[in-house]
Amino acid sequence: MKITLRASRALGLFAAAVGLVGPLAMSTPASAATVNNYVSNNCNTANTADCWNGVSVLYVFYSQVDANGYTGSARSDFYGDVSNYSYDVSTSEGTNTYWNYRFGNGGSGDGQPVRNDAASALACGSTTNYRVYYSTGYQGSSQYISGDWGCNNGVNLESWLRNENASQHWS
Repeated sequence: MKITLRASRALGLFAAAVGLVGPLAMSTPASAATVNNYVSNNCNTANTADCWNGVSVLYVFYSQVDANGYTGSARSDFYGDVSNYSYDVSTSEGTNTYWNYRFGNGGSGDGQPVRNDAASALACGSTTNYRVYYSTGYQGSSQYISGDWGCNNGVNLESWLRNENASQHWS
């Protein structure tokens, strides 16, 4: 009789435990909503007036510049450090917003992804110098882009970095 009572109690405790854990084990985790935005600048995530005013910005162009430092191709405007030319992500109230970087402002390359598609750059501001890196996270070889107060002399990226670029950092 004692053996049957213990087995019955053990079975009852096991069933109670499964009854409590079962719904938890079977529930699916909540996932954040995802929003994709395609933008030609990082002003939404950098959130500074300089970005919107074009001060201390690195303009990254789809095509090479000519002998006068000019190109009419599409461009992206980046303020400060950008660890990944593919996208940046921000999270608010359970929503992940991906800011996917594309060339904009018309011209050749308009709508193309920035990562591994840039051919030239222009750093605007007398004290604003940048480095453009081969890999994300400011890794790999890089090219120094000197600031230009007048914002009128872009430079071509070195051949080994042209169309093989993934991040930028203030220098």
